[in-house]
Amino acid sequence: MKVVYAGSFDPVTLGHISVIERAGHLFDEVHVVIANNRSKKHQFTIEQRTELVKLSIAHMTNAVVVPFEGITADYVNDNGIAAVIRGIRNSTDLEYELQLEQYMRSTSNADTIYLSPYTKDIQTSSSLVRMFIQSNKIDKARDYMNPDAYNQMVAFIQSLRN
Repeated sequence: MKVVYAGSFDPVTLGHISVIERAGHLFDEVHVVIANNRSKKHQFTIEQRTELVKLSIAHMTNAVVVPFEGITADYVNDNGIAAVIRGIRNSTDLEYELQLEQYMRSTSNADTIYLSPYTKDIQTSSSLVRMFIQSNKIDKARDYMNPDAYNQMVAFIQSLRN
């Protein structure tokens, strides 16, 4: 069964990787769709976010990383996706995700499956990593990211500063 896990991954964290790995254990093929939501101001370009995700899940043989302009329902419908994976950390996430599920049900035939990150990664968020970047404490982000992705992210940031 093919599933999709879509998000902005700005940047990808260990929490995201946990959900992708768990989906990879359960399903034949996981499409990790890097969304480019034009209403959001992203810290990193879609190309950079795609590269960071690829580095983070290079060990997975059944995951495909795809940058995508558009809505997830279109990707689902165009690629024969059976289910959409959504990550849930807490009740606040669940309320938001239930709204997305309602939208997905009305625009595609895909079911929504909720997975939580591994317990050690449950408090990890892209927002936290971006706060470390913005406060010039980027070294603190190391604990929340794959080491290869962290090193590449630092290179991206340094190239902007030079």
